[in-house]
Amino acid sequence: MRLYLLALLFGACSLATHARTIYVLSVGICDYKSINDLRKTENDATDMAQLFATHTSHVTTLLGAQATRENILSRLQQLCSQAAEGDVLVFIFSGHGGKGGLCAYDTSSQKTMITYTEIQKVLQTCRANNKQLYIDACFSGGLREKKHQQTATAQSSFSDMQGIMLFLSSRTDEKSQENPFGRNGFFTQYLLLGLKGAADADRNRIVTAKELFDYVSHNVAQRTRNKQHPVMWGKFNDNMRLMNWNAAK
Repeated sequence: MRLYLLALLFGACSLATHARTIYVLSVGICDYKSINDLRKTENDATDMAQLFATHTSHVTTLLGAQATRENILSRLQQLCSQAAEGDVLVFIFSGHGGKGGLCAYDTSSQKTMITYTEIQKVLQTCRANNKQLYIDACFSGGLREKKHQQTATAQSSFSDMQGIMLFLSSRTDEKSQENPFGRNGFFTQYLLLGLKGAADADRNRIVTAKELFDYVSHNVAQRTRNKQHPVMWGKFNDNMRLMNWNAAK
């Protein structure tokens, strides 16, 4: 409870550098058009969006039938085109994942997924030097692998991107579990707590990438009895600032 009070108390604060503009796209899908439904994923997207809304007014949330393949990719592209070098881009997804991609509302087969390659190509157009992806989906660890790349150029460009952090809920061969007794999936549950302050090991009211990984990965593995292991990957500094609860000066 104390963490939530701190979040509200310092809710007007901004991330890392107060002058930056933060662009957020938060996607959650429970009721799919053609594949089996989920229970907690729209809560995940809504709660993450509300958290980042305490730091920026540039938050877009796509839930359920709104989160089509076309809408997700076009909105992500729009935010990438708006973000300047000193800005922050945040992409949040909670829903089904498959081998090689994420499932939009209208996904009906592997061929109609949003592929990891497509996500990478969009991100390559983004000038922001702080890009954060939080993906709560089965097999999401595959996003960090190179073998799904379709061309050498795409592989090279994505691998060389600076300032991008992928925080993925599970390894390539693992499923991401929904907490049957809580509001969120296990990954998003601890992601929210961590960003709100539980991960702040040195108590400076700034949550860094390493602090968040240490906190979330430990708790998720423990709660799922080592059946789910979050992974963090990308070219970023361990001290990359993800959430700053210090009052603006």
